[in-house]
Amino acid sequence: MKRFSSLFVFALSLMLVGAGCTVTTTGGGSSSDGAPPAGAVEGAWAPGLTDQGGLSGDAVAGTINGNSVDIAAVTIEDWGDEYKWSFSNKAPSSQCGFSTGDDSVEFRSMEMVEGTFTKAFETDVEFDEFHSYYVYERPEGGPHSVNTEWSATVVVTDFEESVGEDNFGRNMGQASGYVQIAFEDGLTEIAGAFTADVCER
Repeated sequence: MKRFSSLFVFALSLMLVGAGCTVTTTGGGSSSDGAPPAGAVEGAWAPGLTDQGGLSGDAVAGTINGNSVDIAAVTIEDWGDEYKWSFSNKAPSSQCGFSTGDDSVEFRSMEMVEGTFTKAFETDVEFDEFHSYYVYERPEGGPHSVNTEWSATVVVTDFEESVGEDNFGRNMGQASGYVQIAFEDGLTEIAGAFTADVCER
């Protein structure tokens, strides 16, 4: 009977993986299928849509250039004409500071709203409105950026402006939510829940 149960669990796991599901069996994390929340609009923000959907609720992590990473810091900078999101495997030395020698996934959006943005690999978006790429430290030293087709689901559940100041006295906000970003080369994908410092102008 025990052998039958083991075979049943194995067969069920194969069926779920074959159907595109992610099954978490350790660490008590939640299972997820990466699906955006119902009502998401391809290639645009859906304001007010803040459901988790099928995104992972574990801390954001994944792979960058084929290497496993835990994302140590998420920073969103307001550059005036766009918001620069950085999911880095190294925390900066100070809030709204910068890291060197890190690996990161970068995402740019013209707007910052509580809501959901989603994009499939084949969905075209205006480069000035949305783009994403990843950066990794080369073995010989120095960063290398990779621009290739990408897919993303970004859910901002909470966004507050001017909740504090960084180490230089500049206003700083905070945002939280869920993310999944993948690149078509198959070397980089991150997913999970995040909390970010929003570095205001």
